[in-house]
Amino acid sequence: MTRLTTTASPAFRRPGGAVSRRAMLGLLGAGAAGLTAACSASIGGGIAPDPAAFFSGDYDGDPVRLDFWNPFTGGDGPAMGAIVDAFNAAHPQIDVRMSSINADQMYAKLLPAVGAGQGPDVVAMHLDQLATFAIRGTIVSLDDIVEGLELDGADFVAQAWEATVFQDRRFGIPLDFFTAAQYWNVEAFDAAGVRAPWDGSSYLDVMAGLQASGVANPFWVSPAWQTFVGLLGQFGGSLFDADGTTATMGSDAGVEALTWICDVVADGFSPAGVTDVRPPFKNGSCVTMTDLPAAIPDLTLTAPDLEWGVGPFPQVGPQPGTFANSHTFTITQQTQADDDVAQAAQVFVHWVSQNSGQWAAGGLTPASTSVRESAEFAATPQSVLATEEVFASAVFLPQIPSSRDIAANSYQRAVSEAVLGQATPADALAFAQRTAQSQLDDVRRLFES
Repeated sequence: MTRLTTTASPAFRRPGGAVSRRAMLGLLGAGAAGLTAACSASIGGGIAPDPAAFFSGDYDGDPVRLDFWNPFTGGDGPAMGAIVDAFNAAHPQIDVRMSSINADQMYAKLLPAVGAGQGPDVVAMHLDQLATFAIRGTIVSLDDIVEGLELDGADFVAQAWEATVFQDRRFGIPLDFFTAAQYWNVEAFDAAGVRAPWDGSSYLDVMAGLQASGVANPFWVSPAWQTFVGLLGQFGGSLFDADGTTATMGSDAGVEALTWICDVVADGFSPAGVTDVRPPFKNGSCVTMTDLPAAIPDLTLTAPDLEWGVGPFPQVGPQPGTFANSHTFTITQQTQADDDVAQAAQVFVHWVSQNSGQWAAGGLTPASTSVRESAEFAATPQSVLATEEVFASAVFLPQIPSSRDIAANSYQRAVSEAVLGQATPADALAFAQRTAQSQLDDVRRLFES
C-alpha cells in the first residue's frame, strides 16, 4: 500500500543522474550477498559515504522537489500527511512528495533505488534499520548537520538520540519514541474491583479478580516478539552481546522471559493459539493486553464506545524493561549530488522534527523535547508513557546490519513456536541462538574477505 501526497508543479525540478561507481558497487554487493548480508556493529567492512553537507539558513534556491518515503500506512499516515502539507505551505520553493509504503517493501526497494539515483531523498526509518543502510552507503551520516544546527540529546528523548549512532557516526534524527504498553478495559476492571495498571506484584490478584467477575480469559497473549524483548531486559538478558557479535537470546534470562509469556496461556488467563489480541480486546473477550501505540488511534476510531486505559508496560521481572523503538529521519546519499536538494532535505528534516505536534495523533510520542512538553501532547493518551522512568527502561534493538533478517529467523520464530505450543521455550531459544550466531558469523566472514 502506498500513499502519495503531491502538489506537483512543472516548476519543481527532480534532479536525475547516472549511476556512480560507488552506487554500482553497492548494487553488485547486494546482488551477490543479498539484503541479508551486512556486518555487525564491530565489523568495519562497510564503505561509509562522506557526511551530509551542512547549509546555514533557510532554503532560498530554485524550486526543488524532494521524495520522502516512510512506513506510515496506518493511523500515523494521515498525521504525517498533515505535517508534510504544512511544510509545503510554509516552504513554497520545496515540494515534498510523500510515499507511505509497507515497511518490508520499503526497505527492500530502498538500496537499489538510491543506488541508481532514483530513490527517496529523505526516509523515515525504524531505528534498528540504520546500521543496515549506513553500512551500504544508502544513507549519509548527519554529524555535520547536527553540529551546524547545534542539536544534542537535550533536544530529544536522550535514549533515542544516543541510539542513532553507528560506528561512531550519527545517521538519524529521531522523530518519535514508542514502546510496548499495557491496555485495559475500564468497565471490566471496575466491575471486578481491581486496579490498573497492574504489575508483577498485583498480576495474580488482578487475573483472579477478573476471572471471578466472569471474564474467562482476561489477558490474551499472542506471539508478539516485542513483549519477549521487553521481558528479556527485565530478567537481565539481551539478544546479543554489547559488541553485536555473539547471540545471547538463549540465556537463562531468555528462557525465563519466554516461559512467563507461555505461562499466561498455561495458567488459563489467555486462550491458546491467539494471533491478534486487538479484536478480542475491542469486543470485550479480552480485557487487558500488551500492544504497541498503533492501538491508540485504532481503538479511538474503531471502538468509540469502549472505555479503555493505557499505562507503561508491566514490570514482572526484577528490573524495569520495555521494548522501545523510534522512527528516525535519514537523508540518502543521492541528495549530496545536488546542493539544492541537499539543503532542502536538511531544512525539511529539521523543520518537521521541531514542528511534529500533529504526530501525536498517530499514537506516538514526539522525540522533540519542546513538542513533548506542550499542553497539546499532555492531553493525549500516550503522554502517560512519556516519562523519564519509561525512557530509562527502554530496550532498543541493537544496531546490527541485517538485524531484521536475523530476527525473523531466530528469536521471532522462537517466540511464535513457544507461545503457540510448538516447542518449549528452552528448545525454541536454543535453536534461535544457534541460527542467529550462524548468520552473524556469515556476515563477519563476508566483510572480512
